[in-house]
Amino acid sequence: MIEVIMPKLGLTMEEGTIVHWLKGEGEEVKKGDPLFEVQTDKVTMEVEASASGTLGKILVPEGETVPVVQVIGYILEPDEEAPEEWPIPVAAVATVAPRPPAAVPKSLATPAAKRMARDKGIDLAQIKGTGEGGVITREDVLRFEEKPTRKVVMAPPRRVKASPRARRLAKEKGASLSEIEGTGPGGRITEQDILDFLASQELVTPSPIQRVTAERLSESFTTAPHFYLTMEAQATRLVEWRERLIPIIEEEVRVRLTFTDMLTLLVAKALQDHPLANASWEDGHIRIAKEINIGMATAVEKGLIVPVIKNADQKSLGEIARERFELADKTAKGKLNLEELEGGTFTLTNLGMFGVDEFGAIINPPQSAILAVGRIAERAMVEDGKVVARPTIRLTLSVDHRVLDGAEGARFLRDLKSVIEEPGGVFIESSSQDDLEIV
Repeated sequence: MIEVIMPKLGLTMEEGTIVHWLKGEGEEVKKGDPLFEVQTDKVTMEVEASASGTLGKILVPEGETVPVVQVIGYILEPDEEAPEEWPIPVAAVATVAPRPPAAVPKSLATPAAKRMARDKGIDLAQIKGTGEGGVITREDVLRFEEKPTRKVVMAPPRRVKASPRARRLAKEKGASLSEIEGTGPGGRITEQDILDFLASQELVTPSPIQRVTAERLSESFTTAPHFYLTMEAQATRLVEWRERLIPIIEEEVRVRLTFTDMLTLLVAKALQDHPLANASWEDGHIRIAKEINIGMATAVEKGLIVPVIKNADQKSLGEIARERFELADKTAKGKLNLEELEGGTFTLTNLGMFGVDEFGAIINPPQSAILAVGRIAERAMVEDGKVVARPTIRLTLSVDHRVLDGAEGARFLRDLKSVIEEPGGVFIESSSQDDLEIV
């Protein structure tokens, strides 16, 4: 008998949610075949079977969240008979039998909640978690601190029974099945139960991605001393170069060039001369990254993720455009892997396509800076004593003052502004077109 475990798919992963079992009990399984889908705090991935045989028992049903390395099922080896009683691992007892609050493991609290509880001398066993799967969040600790005499009674955990349609709807709407009473046979949750629950609720349970994003950015904003620098750059030449390069890039990589592609390359080149903007604060030290990996903040239906273009300063504009398109396509389909989300050293976030003129962003930890880009628009400028209309773009750099001071942040933004206003040299250097010249 071979154990199927919840894998640890990244250094920061502490738990995973079973999205879908791709095999049913009694079905044949081959080593390397996709066995189930798991949702982490970053992505949804297929997990392959570690051995061949028959899927004998599923311990954790779809929609439930469990800690990493917990046994979630069993594969029977060829010709192996199913036991009369399946072994239930200690870590899985909570899914089938109640236990007192004191037995709640620390793994059912987020890292931020653990740190806060430790700093404030609070016993996590006295707190009821409101996160996905009963996870204790930072907000739970804060509420407990405000009412220290309140007695919290933990409800016995139960195995949730729900129809496949109900599970899909709950996942789409971010609803927790554990909070919904089923009206179907044997208390089974139906699709109508989900609809009735949603109609009666003002609050929606965040997805794992939303929850982790909120915790990480809250921690970043409260621990990293943010300050902001804003500059406005003329975008006349940037617009002209895009029009000139669109047919060239489309012929080269079959992708339409965007301003985000151009800014990614220009930012990467500017970072070469400003290593502190490409650094991070770690345990009282400044770590300067050896590579320039640009993260692109991307909104998805259930949160915010940041796919990364690795070694952006070493790539051509066409390569960046193609990689950006591929990452965006994978993001939309939920097919990003962890490697495509890790290793970022600087983040670019662009809301210009939504008509936003300028905004300040929260730094993506542990990075030292993030650049927020607004729309390109015709704005009034003074030239030779006359007011004229010119396309401009507003850039806001959010900086961790522990790593960069105001002067260094301003120098980086000044150099970036300069290269945006005259980008021809960078684009020619990164182009494969021999006849491309500055005009």
